Amino acid sequence: MKTSTAALAVLSVAVLCYQVSSSPYSVNLSGPCCVRYSTKAFPLSRVVRYEHTGSHCSQPAVIFITVTGRMVCGKPDDKWVQDIVNHQRDKAGSG
Repeated sequence: MKTSTAALAVLSVAVLCYQVSSSPYSVNLSGPCCVRYSTKAFPLSRVVRYEHTGSHCSQPAVIFITVTGRMVCGKPDDKWVQDIVNHQRDKAGSG
């Protein structure tokens, strides 16, 4: 009886470890990724901050966080994306 209880406990721990390692939360610990890019530019005044996606993402992107907390993905090569990034850098450098 004790052997079957111990075996069941070991099996439970193994299943729990498998579920944790396969969950999307454990996979995405390095930050968000973008699936699609926004094609529309928006006012510079709406951007609070930005970040570049990490190397774990399948495609590079710049994620803009707006004053309302919305996250907008932009393609790094697009002019409107570069304009916002440059504006934010200048703003950070002057403050």
